[in-house]
Amino acid sequence: FSQFTKLELELRHYYRINDNSQWANRLILGSGFAYGNSRDLPFIKQFFIGGTNSIRAFRARSIGPGSFDSRNTNASFLPDQSGDLKFEINTEYRTKLFSVINAAVFIDAGNIWLLNDDPNKPGSKFSSKFYEEIAVGAGVGLRFDFSFLILRTDLAFPLRIPYNEKSKRWVLDQVNIGDKDWRKNNLIFNLAIGYPF
Repeated sequence: FSQFTKLELELRHYYRINDNSQWANRLILGSGFAYGNSRDLPFIKQFFIGGTNSIRAFRARSIGPGSFDSRNTNASFLPDQSGDLKFEINTEYRTKLFSVINAAVFIDAGNIWLLNDDPNKPGSKFSSKFYEEIAVGAGVGLRFDFSFLILRTDLAFPLRIPYNEKSKRWVLDQVNIGDKDWRKNNLIFNLAIGYPF
């Protein structure tokens, strides 16, 4: 049987600017530690990051751990990366446009890490330079608030990619909305129900 401890802390703050707009913020810190007869957390208890309710500029569970690049694996399945530690921060400005349509502008950041070295995942272990491996994404979205149901659409793109070379992680200078190839490789569309936080 697995022996482990896991702790996750989530802090949220909502600031009402006026009757039609709000500034929403979230911070998530998570840590899991295996002991006794276990070297790693059970997969279903590990942390994941990326996707519709996380860092929306990256596909679900595709970031990390650390600077590990899951695109280099030969797996035929979608990336499904997990870790023992998690850091995530989100900020979102929400405003009412008209009728049932609301808009949002957001920035998401974070990553996951492993506590132990994994030779199959270079760059995945947590270190004192973890801040150099933070993924950052930004985007805009529409929320269709029907009272009984909130349908959310987000369009996001990466600003910082943790698995790029250190000198090429910030990609602000490459943002080019007018370029078809850039849009194809960088824009991520998210469709979800409810607010992300």
